[in-house]
Amino acid sequence: MLKRCKEHGVSISAALFAICNIAWARTANGNWELPMMMYSALNMRPYLLAEKALNQSYWFLAVGYFNVVLPSFLPADAAKTFWLRARAAKAQSTRAAKSPMLVPRARETARERGVRARQWAREDDGVAAPPASKPASAPTPSTAPKIPSTALIGLSLLGNLDGMYKHATFGSIKMHTLTTGSRQRAGGMLLFGYTFAGKLWVSLGYDENGFEKETVQAYWRRVLEGIEEFLG
Repeated sequence: MLKRCKEHGVSISAALFAICNIAWARTANGNWELPMMMYSALNMRPYLLAEKALNQSYWFLAVGYFNVVLPSFLPADAAKTFWLRARAAKAQSTRAAKSPMLVPRARETARERGVRARQWAREDDGVAAPPASKPASAPTPSTAPKIPSTALIGLSLLGNLDGMYKHATFGSIKMHTLTTGSRQRAGGMLLFGYTFAGKLWVSLGYDENGFEKETVQAYWRRVLEGIEEFLG
């Protein structure tokens, strides 16, 4: 898999974006008017200066988020389209990592999440009342339809974990499987992808209240088929 990706100038992570994209195009089967948006996390540690107060705890999350947008239709030549979209995903990921707004945006969104979390904690403890809802304003006529801005799926791409888990140091114990877990966003889907013990592992979690089970099963089947078709 890695060899094929290198031959086309992309990483396995970029290829997984294209896999998810083409799998959805095959699942949607015709609803191709709007592009498909996905999101992923970005390690912010290389962009930030370490602070002593923050280093006193190992519970320190330093991630930002970025979007990858790809067409939702599927031309006849699926193989050529796959590698083209994998390169497009790589280019968008690179632009996000090099954006001058990366750090300011991450700081601002972290501040907003902190404000909301502290407010929710006070409400949960019963020491603060929920904020009063604002009166609804009169709707303004619009000539253009509102374009949806919700990501279909998130990708948590952990990379090659064999560099983190030093297999040789465990002696006679053989590590063969790594189980991941995450907080699932309401109404969302999240795909994990990583390399461990020399193999590519993928798993899909979703909010069963946000998607039809049959649709997710069909989508997941096409994701696995796409991995075999394009990377196998």
